[in-house]
Amino acid sequence: MSAARGRPSASQAWREYFEGSSLLENELERRLKDAADMDLGEFNILLVLHEAEGSRMRMGDLARAIAFAPGRLTYRVAALERSGLVRREQSPTDRRGTEAVLTDAGRQRLRKARPLHARHVEELFLGGLDDEAIAVLHRVFGPLRSSLLGRGAADASDAAE
Repeated sequence: MSAARGRPSASQAWREYFEGSSLLENELERRLKDAADMDLGEFNILLVLHEAEGSRMRMGDLARAIAFAPGRLTYRVAALERSGLVRREQSPTDRRGTEAVLTDAGRQRLRKARPLHARHVEELFLGGLDDEAIAVLHRVFGPLRSSLLGRGAADASDAAE
């Protein structure tokens, strides 16, 4: 803590955030694997596809939405495809593009995992926060997420030129 003001320094706050979020993610990952035999990456892919119109997204859009490098997403989607949870199809609007599509089996798997994951998030994180802390998280991370997603889209269009 800063002796002058009795509040944490920016570097202390960063370290607490960084280490705390890593510890939280590791524990959520462990619990989801134990409860639903799924990791957070798989869960997030299925969730984002479930929320997408028609339960389908172009691979590039999906990669940006879940902050995966395109190659990493291709590998993960291929594994989900082998498990029957996702399939890849040619885009109906642009034959050059490929879309990931949530299957009925993927929807069913997500339906099982979602309440378990929500309970874990509540137990480990949200349950310990009051309304003020939740509002602070929203004020900090809402704009940060939007900014970084926007920058990712700009970077992708720059790379395409």
